[in-house]
Amino acid sequence: MRFSGKVAIITGSGTGIGRDMAIAFAREGAQVTVAARREGLLEETADLAERAGGERPLVVPTDITSEEQVEAMVERSVERFGCVDFMINNAAHAGTDLHVWEQTLENWNQTLATNLTSQFLVSRACLAHMMPRRSGVILTFSSTAALGPHARKSHYTASKSGIFGFTRTLAQEVGPHGIRANCIVPGAVKTELLTNYWERIAGERGVDADVIADEMGQQAALGRVVEVREITGTVMFLCSDDASAITGQMIRVCAGAAMG
Repeated sequence: MRFSGKVAIITGSGTGIGRDMAIAFAREGAQVTVAARREGLLEETADLAERAGGERPLVVPTDITSEEQVEAMVERSVERFGCVDFMINNAAHAGTDLHVWEQTLENWNQTLATNLTSQFLVSRACLAHMMPRRSGVILTFSSTAALGPHARKSHYTASKSGIFGFTRTLAQEVGPHGIRANCIVPGAVKTELLTNYWERIAGERGVDADVIADEMGQQAALGRVVEVREITGTVMFLCSDDASAITGQMIRVCAGAAMG
């Protein structure tokens, strides 16, 4: 119960890593707000968190690319719980993989809006409540895809690279106000999204999806992809008092797929 009395807002919490984090925070005593577009999936997350022994999270369906909806979501959370201690910017959008010469402005803009601009919107909305208390932790989510060239992913790598600069600047600005900001940089994480990617690439190459999965795992020093629980554990450490001197950092959780 290390987060008893604390309040966490988690975006993209209808499935995958976001859902796992919501359950873990609730189980350890936090009051949680779950936000994403699909209300039904958020309700499932809330059910699972409650069954795990935590307080039922507040469900707030939100389009995180909308300034108005983001601000309304944060206000609802504060009205319910009184403050915001942890802001977990987990929501993301893969977009459609296209070469630059095929790229559409709609695909480009939607990916940047979801992956980058939303993190600014949510962080700004939470800072209005964190700064007067001189306390808080903001975590952004990038990807190891931002660290190297990936064909057909200009939209995605641009959005994820931008998160690095945003997080460092944020940490510098809010540090004097007692607030920490760090960036989680996952590698390939075993989620439904990754499984769908394996199947799509396997279809393009005419091989079994297990072949693609094995190839990706072998790119990492540990010879495997990352488990969801390993991302959640890192997030909870960075929100804890044990990480009180860590800010402005890009924390790679990738099984050694990206080094240096």
